Amino acid sequence: MSDQGERRPRFHRYASLENALYSVETSSASSESDLDDNSESDGSGEFDKSLPATHRYLGRLDNVGGYTILDEGQVIPGMLAIHTNTLVFPGFTLPLVLRDYETDHLLEDIKKGHMFALICTDRVKTKLYEYGVIMEVYETSAKRGVINLKAKGRQRCEILPDTMTRNPWARMQKLTVKILGEPNIKSPISNTQLQTLRSRRTNFNSDYQSLMRNYKHRRYHLSQYPYASWVYDHNELGYLVDLITKNLAKFYTKEHLPQDPTSLSYWFVQNYQLTHEERLDILKCPSVLERLRLELRYMNMKRSLICGRCSIEIANQSDVFAMSREGVQSNYCNPGGQVYETITVSEAKNYITAGEPSKQFTWFPGYAWTIIQCKCCASHLGWLFTSSNHHPQRFFGLAHSCLDIKKIEITSDTESNGTNGDELKPMQVS
Repeated sequence: MSDQGERRPRFHRYASLENALYSVETSSASSESDLDDNSESDGSGEFDKSLPATHRYLGRLDNVGGYTILDEGQVIPGMLAIHTNTLVFPGFTLPLVLRDYETDHLLEDIKKGHMFALICTDRVKTKLYEYGVIMEVYETSAKRGVINLKAKGRQRCEILPDTMTRNPWARMQKLTVKILGEPNIKSPISNTQLQTLRSRRTNFNSDYQSLMRNYKHRRYHLSQYPYASWVYDHNELGYLVDLITKNLAKFYTKEHLPQDPTSLSYWFVQNYQLTHEERLDILKCPSVLERLRLELRYMNMKRSLICGRCSIEIANQSDVFAMSREGVQSNYCNPGGQVYETITVSEAKNYITAGEPSKQFTWFPGYAWTIIQCKCCASHLGWLFTSSNHHPQRFFGLAHSCLDIKKIEITSDTESNGTNGDELKPMQVS
């Protein structure tokens, strides 16, 4: 087989790019989750995509949190900060397994406020990046020196300069953070229409369809200003949401795409195949309008998933599909505490399998996992998931930290799709 997977008889544990693979020693949580998985394997038919988001492999967790939103501009000194090799944006879940040597001060911080800052390294990975995400713990359990927990991203935060010199590779540390808010973005012409006319026929709307229904009158209104109408259109959130949704529909089903501008901006960066540098740039954007405009620019590049060590192609962007209700790229944790941002794809190439299939601590109940490695350099790539009772019967989970994203510029013929106002112009009335 030239580019498909083949089985290697021996498990080359030390060929991995990561120190901890899926198959490290298990905890009590894994044994509990195995019992749950066995019940799932008796079923048949379409896989329930709500199951991966529950992270049942962590075992039974106690509900400890609510929904906390901190004040914009609030400075919190000495906040617990946790460094992982993944990024989690507001609205998405981070599962964690923390060992006994890490848990003493974590327990105290969870008891005090159930919140911590998720941090990462900068572009060159020599120091901490100046922005992070505030996470709120909402489920947790502590057994025999191990804490299993689930936390949800709430707000962006900025790490203040006096703590930026800390060790970027320390798993846990105390930092001073400043809470960043989400400014309310209005239409660029929201204050230009008389109140009496606005109540009868508004020239700006939050969604694209409503905007187009009144576009004839909107264009007449915009004729009194010096710039072309499409300049104002490109600063409407509804226009950007519609444009991004149409482009994402090429790779993802619309049922997974939120329509709220802020939620969509975070869904995009959490699920689209972006480089580490691109994700940091989006995290830094101070408003949803700037995030959506930057994300639209990133969509003008075709992408493929390549091995992080030897750069051989592993999967195409067209192979990406969702096995979880949270999207195509979700965070999962192995028993050793290593967090993997995992991209699910229907097909992969240039890989070999290592070891035998196992359902222990499986992230997708009813599926057995097998480690896959690069066929050329034997570095760790992710896992092959198989099941005889569910559809699909096989798929791949690729570890984002073990891959690179290869970008290919789209030609000028296709680039005009959504970047120069052509989406709106055909609907304008002359």
